[in-house]
Amino acid sequence: MDKKYYDEKIRKIPNFPKEGILFYDITTLLEDPRAFQSCIDDLYDYFKFDNIDKVVGIDARGFLLASTLAYKLGAGVSIVRKKGKLPYKTKSSQYEKEYGSDTLEMHEDAIKPEEKVIIIDDLLATGGTILGSIDLVKQMGGEIIGIGCIIALTFLPGLQKLRELGYKVSYLIDYDNEKISSNIKIGIIGGSGLDDPEFLQNYSQIDVDTPYGKPSSLLITGKLNGVEVVFLSRHGKDHSIMPTRVLYQANIWALKEIGCTHIIATTACGSLREYIKPGDFVFPDQCIDATKQRALTFFEDKVVHTPLADPFCQQLRNILSDTAKAISLPCHNKGTVITIEGPRFSTRAESNMYRLWSADVINMSTCPEMALARELGMCYQPIAMSTDYDCWKENETPVTFEMVMEKMKQNSENVKKLIILALPKIQFTECVCKKSD
Repeated sequence: MDKKYYDEKIRKIPNFPKEGILFYDITTLLEDPRAFQSCIDDLYDYFKFDNIDKVVGIDARGFLLASTLAYKLGAGVSIVRKKGKLPYKTKSSQYEKEYGSDTLEMHEDAIKPEEKVIIIDDLLATGGTILGSIDLVKQMGGEIIGIGCIIALTFLPGLQKLRELGYKVSYLIDYDNEKISSNIKIGIIGGSGLDDPEFLQNYSQIDVDTPYGKPSSLLITGKLNGVEVVFLSRHGKDHSIMPTRVLYQANIWALKEIGCTHIIATTACGSLREYIKPGDFVFPDQCIDATKQRALTFFEDKVVHTPLADPFCQQLRNILSDTAKAISLPCHNKGTVITIEGPRFSTRAESNMYRLWSADVINMSTCPEMALARELGMCYQPIAMSTDYDCWKENETPVTFEMVMEKMKQNSENVKKLIILALPKIQFTECVCKKSD
């Protein structure tokens, strides 16, 4: 299989096991029968003519690969474990790894002298774990034929070290430091105030044409907190485009065309629930489309039924919600947003009807943005900022445009902080959002 195939099967988890470390989780690859079989077949092809006697698997994910590969090679399996985990007499070797140091052990009779050995692990980073395993095999007189892994991090020194020592190293996919961030580009819709040279590195403005007309504003691109971002002002830079007149198709198409993989959409909303107070953040998990005059799909000339049972991206929602909680922002990690046509606000009867429909917040912008993003395979999650209690709450001052804008202004620093901190955590490329029909 090619590298792109394996990349899509590997989950990326930022800041694990320590801050600043990106963890490559192969469990998603192993859970896919076809991907797992391809992985073992490809590793087998590297060593099938070498008459291997033992396959050494490194604690712990290496065990899974080594055992299956050994079966296919007709070889035995030996395991390398962390200190204190093996019951019999052991050989030991201390090694350095990318986030600390540790000691490896093998049973002293695991490798016989002159046995042909390959060492298998899931990932090659600094090379410390594999160098420690090499030392153990050498202590027992084994002959190291080669080293195999699924992932090689070429921006770390492990691969170069091993090759300089003369070892054959085979891997299925490699990552360099830049490639990770270049696979991810985040579109940010709405007036967050972050589309400013003060915040962005490599700031530029791009004028885009689409088959659906011009987007609402120039696209502002750059890097924010190390992540590639694209900003788009939904209602125009001067907030002159009312919700009904926004060219939603052009906006979403433009973000996709420029390479966005994920969209975070800020939006003002009215609260339909007592517990969602003005100033609170809501990360909706459901929506109701009550719009009437908008272009709803890119597929106007053919029949395409896009699944939208869960209209927003759960992975994005979890990242945003967890980040908001970590910085003590008042927030709600789920809720139903209803999008009305506007530009007028609701009548009191309508507001109470929406409450009966189980809506929690109300706005004029989420639909059809979310459906269009899903049609183009982009992850989409709104950040809904409660500005008022709509008009269902009779003892409250009726909502006005000026009230909404003032509350948005008050919350602008919080939304900036939330987005800046959340961006580096968005490292996933595989998601159900990308599987629309």
